[in-house]
Amino acid sequence: MSKHITNTQVAAFSKSLQKDLSYKVLQRAVTTNGIYAASENNFLSRNNTTVFSDEIETSSVTNQESSGRCWLFAELNVIRHQIAKDHNMEDLELSQSYSYFWDKLEKSNMYFESIIATANSPLDDRYVARLMEWPQGDGGWWEYAVDIIEKYGVVPKHVMPESVTTKKSGQLNVLLDKKLRKGGLELRQMVEQKSDSNAVQKKKNNLLTEVYRFLTVALGTPPETFTFSYKDKKKKLHRDVDITPLAFLKKYHDVSFDDYAVLFNDPTPTKRYRQTYQMENAGNMVGGREITWLNVDMKTLKQATLRQLKAGESLWFGCDVFTDSNKKGFMSLDTYDFNGTFGVDFEMDKAQRLMSRDSSVTHAMTITGVDVYDGKPTQWKVENSWGDKYGHNGYYTMSDEWFDKNGYIVVVRKKLLSETLQADLKKKPVLIPIWDPLNSPMHRNA
Repeated sequence: MSKHITNTQVAAFSKSLQKDLSYKVLQRAVTTNGIYAASENNFLSRNNTTVFSDEIETSSVTNQESSGRCWLFAELNVIRHQIAKDHNMEDLELSQSYSYFWDKLEKSNMYFESIIATANSPLDDRYVARLMEWPQGDGGWWEYAVDIIEKYGVVPKHVMPESVTTKKSGQLNVLLDKKLRKGGLELRQMVEQKSDSNAVQKKKNNLLTEVYRFLTVALGTPPETFTFSYKDKKKKLHRDVDITPLAFLKKYHDVSFDDYAVLFNDPTPTKRYRQTYQMENAGNMVGGREITWLNVDMKTLKQATLRQLKAGESLWFGCDVFTDSNKKGFMSLDTYDFNGTFGVDFEMDKAQRLMSRDSSVTHAMTITGVDVYDGKPTQWKVENSWGDKYGHNGYYTMSDEWFDKNGYIVVVRKKLLSETLQADLKKKPVLIPIWDPLNSPMHRNA
């Protein structure tokens, strides 16, 4: 048979289609309404409700707007919920812009150090080419948020509010990448010319001075101290004058992030369950946390999630949000029927989707509730960071089956894990290369 498409083949394709004239009805529906609208299940609310047996008390939802800061919003949501609970507050939102500023500065330093370390490798080296292609970005992991929060603290949102630049970060990223690439070439040239290491570091410091100026003009100036006042639910006034961001964090959320573990589910043949894995060349901060996870099956991952919710604490959660979910707030495997619309089989299992790069961790959110029926979870409550116009006032209903197929990562307290799993956390991690499906997607697309 010919390797090329022939007229005979095209005629056969057409003849095969004519045997089923229902395609004309489907064709009219899709061309008039679009693929997703024509394939959407309008009866999802029959089996996916907004009632949950166990819920964490939360408040107004946040909105990352047109930016890729979901990983940061998700962690700040976990923290603010706990602060509000512990201090009897009605509502609290932490400044995402403040943490975003420091993340950008730290990523810039990380980039320059990576450039210096690889300066003797050619520009078309696989890793160097990736650095030049993607100097930094909005996305990240739980560990990124932790590193920034531990080093710089947190502030309430009103202390450093959102700006046009944070809400629409594309222009910021284009210019920052340009500056980093330019500086990177200059640093490479100095190393190639055998410049003294102190001179190279001095040049890097000058470049970071420019980056700091750029970020300050674009995002605002991070506060060194601020005044925080609030009334608790009993209307008692509380006030802190000239408190620093780190002092604020320690006073209101004195929790060790070392008490948490990252569980993920990767069922591909190259990964083993009950084994730790570490991202190669990941992180947003020089000397920061290694991105280290324990691979477990979904039953184990969901059991740990349930325990944390039962203990009264929400969770950082990473998933493939763009699969089988809609703007109405449903995350369910029957959200769309593309097979029925096109008469074509699109189905792959989770491992196949990962291996073929059909799926990845594209978004981070916060799990805040679960509906347990007859002893088993049937659906989960998820707090998104896309504002209250999406979902059920900003919250999504995730079916247990959707969790299985599209859920990848949760961050849980180690003490809630079995002794066996706690021992597994201490295993020497296996390195995940930078081109692995799970290494870079959240960094790029979150």
